[in-house]
Amino acid sequence: MKTGYESEKVGGLVKIAVIGGGISGLGTAFVMGRRIPGAKIDVFEKNTTPGGTISSYRNEGFLMETGPNGFLSGKPTTLKIVDMLEKQDTLLPADSKAEKRMIVKHGRLVTLPDKPLKFFSSSILSFGGKLRIMKEPFIAKKTGDEDETIAEFGKRRLGEQAVTWMLDPMVSGVFAGNVDKLSLASCFPRIHELEMEYGSLVKAMMKLRSKKASPSGRLTSFENGMGQLIEMMVAADAFRLHPGIEIREVQKEGDGFHLDHVRGAYDAVVLAVPAYSLAEMVIPGLEGLKQDLASIPYPPMAVVPFAVKKGIASGFGFLIPSVEKRDILGALYSSGIFPNRGTDEHDLVTVMLGGDRHYEVREMGLAELVDKASEELAGFLKVERRELENIGLFRWQRAIPQYYTGHYKIVEKVEEASASVPGLFVTGNAFYGIGINDCTLAAFKIAEKVQNYLTEDGE
Repeated sequence: MKTGYESEKVGGLVKIAVIGGGISGLGTAFVMGRRIPGAKIDVFEKNTTPGGTISSYRNEGFLMETGPNGFLSGKPTTLKIVDMLEKQDTLLPADSKAEKRMIVKHGRLVTLPDKPLKFFSSSILSFGGKLRIMKEPFIAKKTGDEDETIAEFGKRRLGEQAVTWMLDPMVSGVFAGNVDKLSLASCFPRIHELEMEYGSLVKAMMKLRSKKASPSGRLTSFENGMGQLIEMMVAADAFRLHPGIEIREVQKEGDGFHLDHVRGAYDAVVLAVPAYSLAEMVIPGLEGLKQDLASIPYPPMAVVPFAVKKGIASGFGFLIPSVEKRDILGALYSSGIFPNRGTDEHDLVTVMLGGDRHYEVREMGLAELVDKASEELAGFLKVERRELENIGLFRWQRAIPQYYTGHYKIVEKVEEASASVPGLFVTGNAFYGIGINDCTLAAFKIAEKVQNYLTEDGE
């Protein structure tokens, strides 16, 4: 199939193709466009709009997110891109009043302690569960190199209750994942490193506090939502975006890389598509990895926003431990986090369904999703369902990649395979972290690798 787009060699300038227009692909293309002089960069995205799961929509005064709601300001790479864009005035930190986070325990909302001393008076764990956590500094660190799940790590260092009521909902909120399957080292590498380096998480916290280590930062978004970051990168003229073009095949020939829809050669190619898409493509060096790539799970997710009368939902929101056996994962009090998400009369509350424990969401109809979301939310907010007005629904059949134990082996294979084909690079949230900061960090790293390759190639 021809698209009418033809790439032409221009005056000896280097040409780079980026396949995939999500945050990973766009971020890499933007950084390369600013750091590689004279580079002609084309981004090919099979969907008609860029951004992947990141997008923001307005409806009757509400500003809704289809995917991530923000990023933590404690890590520098996303902020660095904003600095490069010279758009610092678009940043929107979360409201300081939104620190109140809750979980559901035995059907009731329980506030999570935000300070160490409050932990001892909270009802999040029993007295025995709290004592078990206090033993953490005296638990020997893990020996051997066997990859362990987050649940195995948690039970070993913190106890069963901490896994059930703290780690499980946290993992559900971040990955929509299952603590009994996800790899600690792949999902939370910093926690794994802290245990290996200090022998204890408590000891690590004490040491790092004494060194005045940087905090994780504050949740941050943009005045017009996370979709604004995508729009600003596309508008920055650092690359050319070609939406609605799906690349199925990449070939390496003597004069460079050739794409199935495009005539002409590229000096380098960056692959920034989901793992399941990589598995379906014809790519030099990656032919033997189709089964590994296809094995990375992508459970479904549904995001259902509601308009709620002001004053009913306060704080950040709540998450639900899997032991509670509920139909939803939790809810974000979106306009409590970022006040401009709601209206003068109503707050925006966003309910999340799906994840690795709820694949049935993939087969549900829209009306059923809204029905389940409103029934659960009304119960927790203690209001009548008629008081909740559904104002949208966004569904992803394949949402967040899951890093099961052994995931690092797939990453190693992908890196080894792409390194065997000079000029071919692989990135994306299937390999280097699912958060916005993870993707932008990878963007800087891949951009540097491409720059080094082109520099060495030209010498």
